[in-house]
Amino acid sequence: MISARLRYIALALGALGFFGAGVAWLQAGIWIGAAGSLYLTCFCLLGCARIRQTISRHQAEQERELAHLTPDTWTEPWAGWCCERGWLTRGDLHTPDRCTGAQQ
Repeated sequence: MISARLRYIALALGALGFFGAGVAWLQAGIWIGAAGSLYLTCFCLLGCARIRQTISRHQAEQERELAHLTPDTWTEPWAGWCCERGWLTRGDLHTPDRCTGAQQ
């Protein structure tokens, strides 16, 4: 099975290629080619959005499983306002000094 990252990259590059082709056909005055290429661009972008939704849902499931396995040591992976995205926080209070990446 092809990884989600490779599928996402392929669809994003496809969308970029179809968009470029659509603009080229539009500049050449060939409306049917431009409309077809821009339609395929939208199709590729919808595919990218679906991959992002699936990955988000999968990560949420993993977070719930991890929370059930280690409820006492669970840390919130998306730290909200106190840290950059992806940095872990400790405890319930989200203050900048409690971030794992906080500079002392």
